[in-house]
Amino acid sequence: MPYDSKYLCQTLQSALVVVDMQNDFVANGGAFHQSGFCVNHYQALEPIIISLIERARNENIPVIFLRMVHTTENDKEGAWVQRRKARKHPNSCREGTWGSEFYHKLQPKFGDYVVEKHRYSAFLNPAFEELLQSLHIKTLILIGINTNTCVESTARDAHQRDYHVVVIKDATTCAFKDAYQPSLTTIERHFGIVILSDEWHELYGVR
Repeated sequence: MPYDSKYLCQTLQSALVVVDMQNDFVANGGAFHQSGFCVNHYQALEPIIISLIERARNENIPVIFLRMVHTTENDKEGAWVQRRKARKHPNSCREGTWGSEFYHKLQPKFGDYVVEKHRYSAFLNPAFEELLQSLHIKTLILIGINTNTCVESTARDAHQRDYHVVVIKDATTCAFKDAYQPSLTTIERHFGIVILSDEWHELYGVR
């Protein structure tokens, strides 16, 4: 049995999963930008991700938008909250705020799916796997941010639940440059495969 991008993305039912492309992470004036993080490299992903989303829609590949949302209920005291406060993590993606909304042109359309999450991995929301099962998904094609936290955490949990994982290298990035390649290397070695966006487009012929 082959284990390559063609097999994982075409032979098996796949879904394109867009991770956390939200104003607080990506936009000028968002929580990350206000906290001193450079967001230019996040914004540079937009045209690549748009091309992938459009291709997925044209090929009838389900598109799932993941959205981080923090509320008083899911952000109670505990290790998650304590560590974020100790590290002065930006107070991002509060429920009902502009910051929690999707960035610029990266908006779901009719027929797409949106799943909210409250931690790095989307699988901590049972609705995510319920959706995957209802769509008979076998392969997750992961794009978005951050490579070393939400993308990698979702990739790890996907693999451990027997989903195949494909991460598109030039459609993801993270806040800390020194974490980007090590995260991709870990995914490639242990949880799935890593390819470029052009390689994925080529699976479906000339655009």
